[in-house]
Amino acid sequence: MARKKRKGSSQPVDRNGDKVINQLLGSLDDDNDIEGDIAELGGEDTVEVVPEIPQTEKKRRFFFGFAVFVIVMAIVGCISTIGFVADFTAKLLDNTSLKNEFEQFIFPVVVNDIAPFESTEDIPNTSKVTCAIWNILILKDTSHYDNGTGELVIPEYDVTASCKEIFGSAITLEHQSVGTGEVRFTYDEANHVYSASKNIRYLTYAPQVVEMTEDNGTYRLVVGYLPPALATVTGINGMEVSPEKYMEYTIGRWNDQNTLLSISFSDYSPETKEAS
Repeated sequence: MARKKRKGSSQPVDRNGDKVINQLLGSLDDDNDIEGDIAELGGEDTVEVVPEIPQTEKKRRFFFGFAVFVIVMAIVGCISTIGFVADFTAKLLDNTSLKNEFEQFIFPVVVNDIAPFESTEDIPNTSKVTCAIWNILILKDTSHYDNGTGELVIPEYDVTASCKEIFGSAITLEHQSVGTGEVRFTYDEANHVYSASKNIRYLTYAPQVVEMTEDNGTYRLVVGYLPPALATVTGINGMEVSPEKYMEYTIGRWNDQNTLLSISFSDYSPETKEAS
């Protein structure tokens, strides 16, 4: 006998099957989780996009950097300029100071107006003695030579040492009386001393260095011979007076010690210098 279907009866639901499908495919309610998983999977290959700097911002940065560069270079330039001016000024001051030193050094020689020489061996002995004594009278303290009678008594070894200060340690000196009249230095052979007037008045030359060049410690000076009395008038009245003549001096300067090496005539003249 055939079985009849019941009307209105429903197909039995397989709950276990639904669970299996949901586990394999997931439910519709899990859409958000699927999108999240996709995002996570693709996250490793995602390149972060850096926003592009606007063109105006680039220009601003460029001009700022350029301005900083200009300021730095300006500071460096100022420092270099100051250093150059300082060095230049120092050299000028050094030259002036050295010229003054040389003028003082050769003063006793110029006072005596000794003859030109190429070697110290050519210097007359009388010139060496007078230069040595004038070096003491002009540049040294003579108070301890005063004997209270209006005369200065100078030991011969001081005269020898003074001569070596000018012409070098190799110079030789024979002691003798030199000069005439008021400007006379008398040598006492028995006591080995020189006597000189305490108040010597002289109207001879004073040195004026007008040019100076240097080569490995050897200085060549153009020296103007100016009468001291005339120099005094010039300083007071503001007059400009040229030296009466010019001589060329060669001085060796080593270890801050000066040695007069030679004297020769010079063809220097202010007109020649202005023309050049």
